[in-house]
Order: sequence, then C-alpha cells, then structure tokens
Amino acid sequence: MIINTRKIEEKMGRLFSEKRTFSEHLHKWEDIFLPDKHDHNCFEYLGQPSTEEFRKALQYQKDLGVNFIKLEGDSPLEDSFGLEEGVTATMVLNDRDAKWKSNDALVFKTPSVREAQEIEVKHYGPIYDEDFSRRNIKRLFEVLEYHGAYLNERLVGICYSYTADGMTCIDGLLVDNEYRNQYVATSLMAHIRETYPDTQLMLHAELDDSPKDMYLKMGFEIVDKLYEYSCTDISIIT
Repeated sequence: MIINTRKIEEKMGRLFSEKRTFSEHLHKWEDIFLPDKHDHNCFEYLGQPSTEEFRKALQYQKDLGVNFIKLEGDSPLEDSFGLEEGVTATMVLNDRDAKWKSNDALVFKTPSVREAQEIEVKHYGPIYDEDFSRRNIKRLFEVLEYHGAYLNERLVGICYSYTADGMTCIDGLLVDNEYRNQYVATSLMAHIRETYPDTQLMLHAELDDSPKDMYLKMGFEIVDKLYEYSCTDISIIT
C-alpha cells in the first residue's frame, strides 16, 4: 500500500515541480511558475542533513528571494534546526461500500477557474494573499481534475483529484463557511468515488487537525506519514 501511495505522490509532485539532487541528503523540488508555494518548492531529505547542508539550502532560498524553507521526509529528523514540525498522514479508503451521509440537493459539475478562484480567495485570501490564491488555483487547474458542488446554482464546495496507477487522490477540499454541516464534503467525496469506480481513494490530512478524525470515521485508514519542517520567515534563523 505504501509503495502505491508514494508512487502516485511522486507523479503528482512532478506535475508541478522539477526534482534534482541538491546535496548528499537533500533533493530540491522547484516550481518555476509558482515559486512561492511551499508544497511545490521544498527540500526532500534522505537521512539527516548536516548543518552545512542546511545552511546551503537556507542560502539558496535567500538567493531566490523567498523568505521560507521547508524540509520533508519519511521519518523524523534528529536535528530539525529549530524549524516547526508537522506530520501529514496519507489515508486510503479500503471499503468502497462505506455509507456516507449526503445532500441530495447538490449538483456536481466542473467549476470554472473564476469560480474556483473566488471561493478560494474568500476563505484563504486573508491568510495567504489574494494574488497568491488566484495564481495557485490557475496553476492547479492546468493539470488536475476539479469537482464542484452546487446548491441553487451557487458553488458551495470544491476539491480536485488526480488519478494514476489505480488510485485517485483527493485534495484541496473546501466547503463554503455558510454551508458547513450540510454534508457537502461527504457528498463531494461520494461523487468522486462514483466517478472513478475502479480506483482506490486516497487523501492527505494533518495528524493534529480535525478533518483526520472525520476521514477515519468515513472508513479511511492511515497508511503512511510525511514529516514536514518549515519556517515562513527565514530571517529569524540564526
């Protein structure tokens, strides 16, 4: 199972980023079209990087003119260089017949780029900046399949998917705050399950975030973990 999920994750990563060897223990993922997105521009570690390697990576980011750094790998670092740690779980649905509550009033169709941008800006614009939110959606729309849930012709929920090697990865799930607790999220996921009947569903969730608990109740199981270390203001790193 882990081999399959990592294979599709590698393919998804290469949709946006070029991967190259940076140093003995670091690989660099880089998206030249969206250089300020952390997930597209990070250092993948293979073993514990040395202080010299970390300093080299830090200087590389500074030379690029970006103020963040992110390291990610399959196991915890012994030395995280003072970066903030987070853990993302890869979850897989093994029971395709699991029963989920749904909203029969919803209509599903592919949203336009503008519609996707508007709902993204509404919820994440104040956090990540409106310009970034719009550029991010435009970039994702280039290669991923978007799914929208509509109620009375209004887009109230959205997510995207990527299918390869017998698996369909669901990500970017967002429900309008005004329509929470109306089974929009579960309905969207059920729609994707029906759209790709011959694939196994997978998704990602932060271990310390509440959506993970919802997915567990829906029948998803944790099969892998990604350890992430980041800093969004590298000027404070001494």
